[in-house]
Amino acid sequence: MSFAVNGIAAIYPKTEWRPTYYIRAEEATTGADSTAYKRDMEIHRDLGCEIWANEFFTNKVDGILNSGKYRQIRACSHYSMHFNNPDTPHLYHLPRLCTFGSSVNVAIQIALGILNFDKVYLVGCDMGYKEGESNHFSETYTDGIGEARSARLNELDILAAHMICARSFPDRIYNATIGGSLEVYPRVDFERLF
Repeated sequence: MSFAVNGIAAIYPKTEWRPTYYIRAEEATTGADSTAYKRDMEIHRDLGCEIWANEFFTNKVDGILNSGKYRQIRACSHYSMHFNNPDTPHLYHLPRLCTFGSSVNVAIQIALGILNFDKVYLVGCDMGYKEGESNHFSETYTDGIGEARSARLNELDILAAHMICARSFPDRIYNATIGGSLEVYPRVDFERLF
């Protein structure tokens, strides 16, 4: 079983791997590029993935909402918070998903807190956001739809969310990313997993 998030489809021309679950945790925000999100939803619907996403994106694609392979994510009150907000959660508040952080952090909650997998191995979570540069695996990858924030502040928000994951699911999350700067979880060798 594998999970993928957001604009992962940009890498599909370079790999045979496809996910079992597709997670899109952004909330409905004015100005969202609904064309790109609709394309991502259609790709993963056609792949037969179980999709967990905000209804804002999925209601634009025929056959997803009623497919039986769709679960709605509703943004919680932590969605628009940042790492330095005193109300930022210390632990996740399952069974309702906490949408603080990123889609990766929501995917971890789904895997460990809802679907009850034993452990999660993260691949491609390298962090290291850089100002004015592509911060993902593909030059064609577009950033999220939220407010404009510096790369440094985005990095701190996502790092804080990973720290919440580590506290919420101790000894169940491992970082198998090659390189990168995410050091919240124990490292494991990607090559030895398969």
